[in-house]
Amino acid sequence: MDINNYLTVAAYQGPIHEGDVKTNLNKILEVTNMAEQRHIDLLCFPETFLHGYFPNKELALQHSIDLHSVEFRKLCEQFSHFKHTTILLGLNEYENNKIYNSVVVIENGECIGVYRKAYSYVPYEYYSLGQQFPVFEKKGIKYSIIICLDSSYREPAHISALKGARIIFCPSCNRVQKDARMYNYVQRKSHFISRAYDNNCWLVVSDIVWDEKDDVCPGFACILNSDGEVVAKAEPFQEILITYSIPMTNLKERKMVRLLGNPDLFEIVKREYEQAKKNNET
Repeated sequence: MDINNYLTVAAYQGPIHEGDVKTNLNKILEVTNMAEQRHIDLLCFPETFLHGYFPNKELALQHSIDLHSVEFRKLCEQFSHFKHTTILLGLNEYENNKIYNSVVVIENGECIGVYRKAYSYVPYEYYSLGQQFPVFEKKGIKYSIIICLDSSYREPAHISALKGARIIFCPSCNRVQKDARMYNYVQRKSHFISRAYDNNCWLVVSDIVWDEKDDVCPGFACILNSDGEVVAKAEPFQEILITYSIPMTNLKERKMVRLLGNPDLFEIVKREYEQAKKNNET
């Protein structure tokens, strides 16, 4: 296979050690080394994988990092010897006394950008929310990021697709109570299928593996093509690096009618949205 004719993407699924940056970072470096040897272009780790996903702001602040700090620069430098693989790494970002659920893009030992999660829920409402949807490039192909819950809503993925993204990465941490309705929801992958199909984008989802007394996440890592078909997936509770080599010709083709729809209807959607919002407030 001529690697120049493909863009190879990967998603890691595996256990997280909350609050143990050293152990998590060692695993990240180990998996990145594996990806580099396999000529993987883009490697996605799960949500907040460096630090952990904590139930309160105090713990999250203890386990967070300022992207302008020497500490973060030294972290990035540990990836400088990886010349092929770009990584998408989830962490807790600290800035101006705010904390963000973020994903940094590290390439050749440099942070080339960051995405901040746009949606949150109890008890994680302590996170400040992002409203920027950056688009990055690899081999001339544009890609973007959404984070876990973002995939349950139309806007984040659609904004990214309108900005030209052909691949959307979705780092996730689907840890829920064992009796939660969300467990079956993520298992069906219907929201992933919708985001991929509606936006005519490939979708790459990473996830953690977690099994404690009350909480569980068997892992829902998967890769979907731009028709919403699952082309690769992890098995429950399996630590694995799932990969897929996407032909460059597929990424350069785009069904814009699916993405843009009927422009006249967007004005109607906007009007009805405002009315529904008013009705909800009364």
